[in-house]
Amino acid sequence: VLVKLNTETGSKEYLLDQRYGTSCLDVLDQIGSRLLLFVSDLNPILSENTKQGIVFVDLSDGCAIKEFWKSRLSDNPEISCKYTIKSYSREGSEYNGILIEPGEGCSDLKTLIIFPHGGPHSMYTTAFRYDTYILAQLGYTTLLVNYTGSLGLGPESISLLPGNVGDMDVKDVHHAAMETAPGFEHVVVMGGSHGGFLTGHLIGQYPDFYKAAAMRNPVIDMSSMVGVSDIPDWCYCESGLDYNVYHLPTPDPTAITAMLDKSPIRYIDQVKCPVLMLIGAKDLRVPPSQGLRYVRYLKSRGVACSLRMYPEDCHPLSSVACSGDSLVHTHLWFKKHFESFVRNILVLLEILSKDFNFPLDNFTDIHIFKFKN
Repeated sequence: VLVKLNTETGSKEYLLDQRYGTSCLDVLDQIGSRLLLFVSDLNPILSENTKQGIVFVDLSDGCAIKEFWKSRLSDNPEISCKYTIKSYSREGSEYNGILIEPGEGCSDLKTLIIFPHGGPHSMYTTAFRYDTYILAQLGYTTLLVNYTGSLGLGPESISLLPGNVGDMDVKDVHHAAMETAPGFEHVVVMGGSHGGFLTGHLIGQYPDFYKAAAMRNPVIDMSSMVGVSDIPDWCYCESGLDYNVYHLPTPDPTAITAMLDKSPIRYIDQVKCPVLMLIGAKDLRVPPSQGLRYVRYLKSRGVACSLRMYPEDCHPLSSVACSGDSLVHTHLWFKKHFESFVRNILVLLEILSKDFNFPLDNFTDIHIFKFKN
């Protein structure tokens, strides 16, 4: 929905009706009473009555749609996915998730990907995502988890998480995974930033449950990250510690111990599953040293792992070539460790090229023909 909020009185007015169904609305620009919106959905193939694309509406004229540019993904009914909003409850805490499954015509790999978001105070919505869309075409089912502390769950939920990271959020995600896992042959996990932090905790705290992992610029050890990150306040605040921007705290043994106790590095000796590490060399938020240390520790313990470094990318790994390459290699990593994975990598490359215009010639070390047979 689109809501107009009066910041002085606190009153709110719902501006759009249900014509957009479960689609997500993003305001791109506003000029007076006119809004430019981006309307999207996790499933790009919707009913004829649901619009998806760029929409120009006039609030003074009953939110009448003045112009509409349809997303070209909606023109391909042969490619789709389906999703369900899931509700979870654990120890009195209410949270939710979005389960994205392969659509008709897609094979089913019987593999569940657990995908917690970063932040941690962000959220998953029903807005279109190219990564889960492509994974669904390949036969994966993906669970996006909005654990305690996520936006949209209320201020009380947000305030509960600082000081409890590495415990409350981890247990929420694992509880959701446990409830969803029956019927799947494999459960794997992936995530970036705080989602990578949770991935490290999950494979360390529940080493027999998750069979493979992919981590993108993950927070591994807050006690070592705090001195080199561009957001040291994050390490303090999420550890439940005070931080004064006008009087920066100096390293304190108590604070450092608290950060270390909440970090996934604590569980390094329990990790069993193969780990793919994806790192942006120019990341200032979660410096590359975090992921690099984790890989060294895993290798010294005989755990299968692989490192992919992107020299020109930073924290989000969001350049066109990098986002495509990292998704390809995440699929390859999961495929490599399960003999039952039979979908060919060429299917993924075809989707990337045809539907998203990813420049395949920019991918690093893909070796397309290696997977032809």
